[in-house]
Amino acid sequence: MILACILISGAKINYQMSKGNIEIKARAYGMRYPDEMPIIINKEVGK
Repeated sequence: MILACILISGAKINYQMSKGNIEIKARAYGMRYPDEMPIIINKEVGK
């Protein structure tokens, strides 16, 4: 257990992503921009 902690503490993790990569991942998860979404207007019939 102590050996594992020593090995893990020496590892450097880099979580930096470019803006383009972030957008690609977000779109894969379903992100859409507001201008890409259809506008739905509910009109009441008879009024």
